[in-house]
Amino acid sequence: MQQYTVVPRKDLLHPQQPPKFYAMARSTYKATVADVCHRVSERSSYSRGELKGVIDEFLIEVINLLTNGAIVQLGDLGSFRMSVRTATPTATAAEFNSYCIDRGKVIFRPGAELRKLTHNLNFVHYKPTENENSSSGNKGGGSEIPEAPEPMV
Repeated sequence: MQQYTVVPRKDLLHPQQPPKFYAMARSTYKATVADVCHRVSERSSYSRGELKGVIDEFLIEVINLLTNGAIVQLGDLGSFRMSVRTATPTATAAEFNSYCIDRGKVIFRPGAELRKLTHNLNFVHYKPTENENSSSGNKGGGSEIPEAPEPMV
């Protein structure tokens, strides 16, 4: 179930027009690497430390591969690749050099399972309760992490 709120947004090309309303996904909490490792360790024989070590080493290797120009394909998770942003375009290719590039950017393209998730969501309009409106900054509705669901096969 994906909660959403409705937010007004102005058209920057036509600022004189009244805003239109759009759905915005609502996140209820942030799950850390430690949270993910804890959840996986509860349903597997891997310890949290082993999982954290694997994730750390995995990230190092993805960075190394991207630095060397590879597209990193990770099956149903998706793929990572590098992109660059040109800060100063030139009139000819001969004038162009690396100083014309502003920065690099990592692009993630989700795999089949993650794309399928976006098509199967149930959307629920979120309306804050009176208690949430008066609470002191706890927008996440609590810091407790829900129980891990059964893995999809």
